[in-house]
Amino acid sequence: MRRPARAAGLLEPALWSVLVLALVGATVLAARRVATEGTREQVALVMDEMALAEQGHLVGLTSLELGRRYQQAGLTGVALYEQTIESLVQRGHAAAVLAKDLIAQALLRGEAPPPIPGDATLVTALRPGALDELIAKNVPAARPLEINGRTWYLWPGDVVETLPAGPDAAEVALWRAAGFDIAYRPRNAPYRLQAVGDYPEEAAYLVYAGTQVAGHPDGLSEAVAASQAYYTAVIEGTPQDGMPDIADKVPTVRLLSFNQDYVNRRLRPADLVDKYLLAVEERNVRLLYLRPYTTNELGDPVANTETMVRDLAATLVAQGYQVGPLTDLGTDYEPAPFWRALAALGVLAGLALLALRFPAPWGAVVAGLLLLGSAAVAGPDWDALALVAALVFPVLGFLTFRERWPALFYSTALSLAGALLLAAVGSERDTLLAIRPFAGVGLTLVVPPALFLAGYMLRFHGPAAWVKRLWNAEVRVGHVALALMGVAALALVLLRRGNEPVIGVSQFELTLRQLLGEHFARPRFKELIGHPLALVGLSLPAWPTWLRVLLLTGGVVAQASVLNSFSHYHTPLLVSLERTGVALLVGVVAGLVLVPLAALATRLLRAWLAGADAPSADGAYPEPAGPRGAPSPTAPSAGERP
Repeated sequence: MRRPARAAGLLEPALWSVLVLALVGATVLAARRVATEGTREQVALVMDEMALAEQGHLVGLTSLELGRRYQQAGLTGVALYEQTIESLVQRGHAAAVLAKDLIAQALLRGEAPPPIPGDATLVTALRPGALDELIAKNVPAARPLEINGRTWYLWPGDVVETLPAGPDAAEVALWRAAGFDIAYRPRNAPYRLQAVGDYPEEAAYLVYAGTQVAGHPDGLSEAVAASQAYYTAVIEGTPQDGMPDIADKVPTVRLLSFNQDYVNRRLRPADLVDKYLLAVEERNVRLLYLRPYTTNELGDPVANTETMVRDLAATLVAQGYQVGPLTDLGTDYEPAPFWRALAALGVLAGLALLALRFPAPWGAVVAGLLLLGSAAVAGPDWDALALVAALVFPVLGFLTFRERWPALFYSTALSLAGALLLAAVGSERDTLLAIRPFAGVGLTLVVPPALFLAGYMLRFHGPAAWVKRLWNAEVRVGHVALALMGVAALALVLLRRGNEPVIGVSQFELTLRQLLGEHFARPRFKELIGHPLALVGLSLPAWPTWLRVLLLTGGVVAQASVLNSFSHYHTPLLVSLERTGVALLVGVVAGLVLVPLAALATRLLRAWLAGADAPSADGAYPEPAGPRGAPSPTAPSAGERP
């Protein structure tokens, strides 16, 4: 097998030296980040008041009465929504009617309809001052109308459920006096300007309702100025317009919640506890947004809610977390520029080492494409270097070390070195809070195996020779089957990405994850599969090269998954490290079982195939039989001479 030509002189040893030196800087930054992550031990539990009120309707209790009951189980806070015209009406503070209905009523009475557009909303106060916040908050100003001796205010459109009307100060004070931590949920006015910043002083957190930040798009500066005394929630899995513009300018906290219908139909208390605990331990979520059960589909809603709150609080305390108001989240981590720059040199050294694994001029082409592509995907910033690290280091090990079983451990160590450099160049406040997620995460599982296959194939022939050989190759059923298997494997990797993959998780995988997750950070299934495949490919050198390279490609996918774990910056470093170690250990154990089984299967298969070509007892090779009732292909037919 032809190896690619290496650069002359001391270039390669110099690059390895730079890489080792860069790891010193990356280790310093990793230690600082771990120290920062170790301070994040506070967790707050807040419950949606609107859902509490809905549950209260089922059992004849107020939301506050239910809240106090759950407070005894461990609930620490409540989420109160900004008022709307609808909530003012429900509390008896105002009356509202759509203009088209008012016009219809006037016509039915035989009266001349008021001169108003039919698509408007009219509101009148039933309590003095009830509409002051609503009128002052929204611009342009509402148009007052006198109808039958009562003053009505007109807003264009049906805005009963959406027009923000400010906080209910009395309700906020009531919950605060009961000892609850307050999460306030401001709304954004639909297609209009609004006054921003009338947040209640008693609140500790801002959880923007809907899919927009209050003040988006023209009042974000006012929102930033008014939010400095609160933790602004970054809701996991729910992008909100305007949040990327303000998140780096205000104190923030990661929040996890679940859809009400999803809770009612699918998530039992134990399921919710597991999901919330996983988010706290592995994704640095510190504000847990709870919704009570509002139907009896999974049992008694109040009992289930109480069980969920009590078990969640007890589990968090047992894991060493403080359940209560958030005061110090340790989210102000910023890397020291010198150590970060040194780590960046290590990433570039790794890229140069990868280039040396390809014959000239293809190494330079690969390095240039990786740099330019990463800059195009992530921008010409630190994020691009982090992406380069995620693409380079999973491949470097298997293209560097001799193809024997120790290469699995050497390659994993090199991948961990790349992960350390990735974390060093990419970790900062915004990435740790997932305000700015890792750019190009989908490429990290596709590009490395493609690079490995390209580097491996170029050891034997150049691109032109491969094109010619493949074009003239005789295609057999086995080749087609292998190609389809490869396409299926690639599709499986792509379609299973993300929190809601197109192809779901198998029951076996769920069981294995749950078993391992009870004692360790949950490992990734790609590593549990890829490591054993690589170990088989490295341990059986007598197998055909094409088969071993396919197995090693599976190993590269596992190494790419290692880097992918560390690219989730919001996951604590030690959790990612534990996950990688557990996956390697389980993968090696599985590989040690597979290797002798594969060797035995190889011997049996060879013996079986050899028997198919063996001569019969009379020394002749067996001939295929013709169809039933037809003469044998080799026997003379009637009338023929033998």
